[in-house]
This record gives sequence, C-alpha cells and structure tokens, in this order.
Amino acid sequence: MKLNIRIKAALLTVSMAAAMAVPGCAPKSEASLEPVSESSSVTETTTVSDTGTETPTESDIEETTSETIPSSLHMDPPEVDTTAPVFISYPRTIQLLKGKEFVAQDYVGYIDDVDRDVDFKVTGTVDVNTVGDYPIKMTITDDAGNSKTIDVTVKVYVKKQATKKPTSSSSSKPSSTTTKAKKTTFEDLKKKYETGNAFIGIDVSKYQGNINFQKVRDAGCNFVILRAAIYNNGKFGIDSKFEQYYKDAKAAGLLIGVYYYSVDNTTALMKQHCAELAAALKGKQIDFPVAYDFEKWKGFQKLKMNSSDLNNMFYLFCSEMESYGYEAMIYANPYFLRNWFRPGGHKIWLADWKTQPSWEGTIHFWQFSASGRIAGINGNVDVDVYYPEGRVVTVKKEN
Repeated sequence: MKLNIRIKAALLTVSMAAAMAVPGCAPKSEASLEPVSESSSVTETTTVSDTGTETPTESDIEETTSETIPSSLHMDPPEVDTTAPVFISYPRTIQLLKGKEFVAQDYVGYIDDVDRDVDFKVTGTVDVNTVGDYPIKMTITDDAGNSKTIDVTVKVYVKKQATKKPTSSSSSKPSSTTTKAKKTTFEDLKKKYETGNAFIGIDVSKYQGNINFQKVRDAGCNFVILRAAIYNNGKFGIDSKFEQYYKDAKAAGLLIGVYYYSVDNTTALMKQHCAELAAALKGKQIDFPVAYDFEKWKGFQKLKMNSSDLNNMFYLFCSEMESYGYEAMIYANPYFLRNWFRPGGHKIWLADWKTQPSWEGTIHFWQFSASGRIAGINGNVDVDVYYPEGRVVTVKKEN
C-alpha cells in the first residue's frame, strides 16, 4: 500500500527542546529525571500480520529531521486503487450462544486505503437455533473491485448447567512441598529497565480506583501518565479520576503526562474535543507530550474512515494541541505503526508487551507490561519506560 504524505502548511523549524518550551508543557531540560529515592465467552481474535499490506518505503514518506517539527501534516490516499481492503481484526472461531442473533460485522474490523464504505459479504449459513459448527466466508471488496476473503467457523453452543462438586473428606490443601513462583516486584523492574538514561513509571485511568500516589512514588515510580479524557460510543468525557489523580500525583512529586482515548472521525468532533481537553489541562503542569490513543480496531469500518483519514485525525489532534501550547505524540503498537500509522516526526509511545521492543525506530516511551504491581494500587497496572533523549530500537532480523 502506497500512502503519500505531504506537508500542508509551512514547516515549523525549531529545536526539540524549544518545541517543548511552550505554555503548559515543560521544556525538555525540565522533563529530565533524577531517579526517585527509595524512602468475555471469549471470541478468539487474530490481529493480522503484515500479509496483504505494502509498507511504504522511505521514498513514500516525506521525512523530517529531529530539528524539524511539522506544524501540520496531511495524508492523501493513492491516486490509483490497486490494493485490497484488509481485515485488521477478525476471529478464527466465533462462539455464539444458541438462539442469539448473529451479526458478522460485530466480530471484525477492516480498513481500506481509499474507500470509506467497503462492501461486506458473508457466504454460508449459520443456524443459530441448532448446536454445531458452521464454516462461513467473509469477503470485503472496495469500489475498485479489490477484495479479500477469510474463513471463519461459527460454533453455536448451549450453556452447560452448573453441577455441584462432590464433597471429599480428604484435604484439598496443597502439599507442603508445593512452592509458588516468585512474583516480579516493581523494585525488580526498576533494576532491569532503569539502565542508562531511562526511567520507569506507570499509566492509569479511573479503572485503577483509589491510588495512594505517595506510596507509588516511594516504591520507586518516577512518573505517571493519566487518562485525561475519552471519546467513545458517541460520548466525550473527562476521566472521572483525572482531577484527583493529578492533584495527588503532583503532591507526591511525580512527573505527569496525559493521554486522550479517541475515536473521533470528523474534523468538527476533533476540534471540539481538543478544546475541551485543553480546558481540562489549563493551569496544570504537564511534563510530557499529550498522547493520542486510538484503539477502535474491531468495528473500525463503522467509523467510515480510510487509512488516510485515520492518520489525518492524528495530525489534526497534533496541530490543535499545538495551538493550545502542547506537544503531541502517538500511542500505538508495532503492527499499527508498521502498517497504518505514520507519526510524521511526532514522538512515539510504543505499546509492546515483550521483553524487548519489536518495532524498529525511535521511541520516547515504551509500555512493556499491562500486569505490573506496585504499592499504592490494588491490582494490575500498566508499566512504562521513559527515554528523555529517545531510544533508537533496532530489531534483529532472522535469516
């Protein structure tokens, strides 16, 4: 897939440090860290690999140097449509409760480089009132006639009645010789990931509940990225815990970043929501670029966007936040960075839950786990590494 990016407005040439020296966003030197003292029935879903996509080469993308930050970018779709649409999220097997309506589009996500309303067709029959396995084909076709077909099995099932477990006079306690695996502590993570100029932190939303940020800091956390706002299912709102989290994290001495979870699909919505986000940030010290978080991959087609629109929503977010005095960055995983998102010189917060990043390029944040544990928070929490000067990731290629 060939995607063309052109700069819509004159480039704003500034140094990286100066780019952050704007109202409400700490200059780079101030964001440098010193280590803190130590005081659902599930559908099996597959995210497709690179097959079926053509990743742009360097010549397809207008590159910017570290000394050139684009104030506004725009992506145009290819002039000639020769590429088939792509399933970006789909099930190999669908578990369907007997008698439940089967709506195939509820289980898939697909995208095209040109068309916003791709034709979707299901071949095969599913008897929702009879238990069994039903093989079907799902086909997506764009206006130019390019198509892609996948095979899916729908398993119609009935709920099993719960049965009482038989009682036993024997002890159910584990043997005294049984040992539990040692859990990785936050202190262990600090030792592993705080190497060189790198610092460990967390990101949270209202789902973390009440947080004791002083305990979080005392455990060795350097920073926290807060969900500031969310737009989903037609509703926009400031995270219900944002104000309290900000106040308490600031009092604990943590550096603070924020992110916006967005499914905006029109320029009017994006501009409106950026204004509301900026109002919520007004008067607060934000130490990192404001992150754009798009994760609506299942059901993406319902947004009526092509891949250019997807990127242009991000670019608009960046330019709008810049107009309010904030730098912006993107949050994404390796697959979507390789195939769909073109950051265009903006910083990257990589979501890659592995022992090492698998996306090749420069990152400033790396979310490496969604199951961290730390004092001050009940339950799991996302854990991140911050690289103030950026980390250039190179991936070893197999022969």
